[in-house]
Amino acid sequence: MLNRKDFKIALLYGGTSKEREISIQSGKAIEKALKELGYIYEVFDPIYGLEFIEKIKRYNPDLAFIALHGKGGEDGQIQSILDFLQIKYTGSNARTSAICMDKKLTKTILQANNINTPKGYTTYNVNFPAVVKPAEEGSSIGVFIVHNKEELEMALSKLKDYKNLLIEEYIKGREITVAMLNGKVLPPIEIKFESNFYDFNTKYISSNTQYICPAPLTEKLNKEINRIAIKCWDTFECKGAIRIDMLIQDDNVYVLEINTIPGMTSHSLLPKAAEKAGINFNELVDKIIQGALYEKDI
Repeated sequence: MLNRKDFKIALLYGGTSKEREISIQSGKAIEKALKELGYIYEVFDPIYGLEFIEKIKRYNPDLAFIALHGKGGEDGQIQSILDFLQIKYTGSNARTSAICMDKKLTKTILQANNINTPKGYTTYNVNFPAVVKPAEEGSSIGVFIVHNKEELEMALSKLKDYKNLLIEEYIKGREITVAMLNGKVLPPIEIKFESNFYDFNTKYISSNTQYICPAPLTEKLNKEINRIAIKCWDTFECKGAIRIDMLIQDDNVYVLEINTIPGMTSHSLLPKAAEKAGINFNELVDKIIQGALYEKDI
């Protein structure tokens, strides 16, 4: 059994992505849990570049707990650095992280494995309405729903600084998110909101967003969601804690994306699902650590 007093954790949060502030919120919540659990830890912020690398090398942790969201954290970069430094870390490996961060690549792999996902378009064959978004951003940053060619051109103009864009069919349905912890499916959550889609404001600012857990689903739909979640986990070789965003239209389930480092803020859905499964926040943090060390169901 792990002796927390002889075990050093490097807690990584902050970073350089557009989700830096969300990462800090996640990191501070995890930090509080580590303190209450009695772990030895230090906080590291990759924004400091070479200084960060030298600092974490000197600290020589037994494990890095990654609470970085967006580019630099979820895209395999920090995982590759930690692999090079021979430091174990929480969550999925560099390859899985890089694939899941790229929504276009994720869609290709989902389709190749017969996992239902919205149809992708090029700029030349769009059927409206459609969704336009950066392929490598999280937290619904830069997402547009377009209904005609003029709106499409406007969205593309606003997203001109992004090299990798995804255009896909717009499916109006129930927003469902399914968290998994060390290979186990947690109770699904249905998200209800007033805006047209689950955007940044709806996720992190609005107090009107409703999270229903467990989602009111038929037994048939619940089994199908669980089956799809496990298939995604196995297909992408995920580890630790992930969150799979889905849409339900009639009895059809569509996978939108796979988040390999879900948020751990007060608004975050992974802790909500874990709590419904009888796992409090501190236990969730502990299970993520244990899963990273032993790489088996905990």
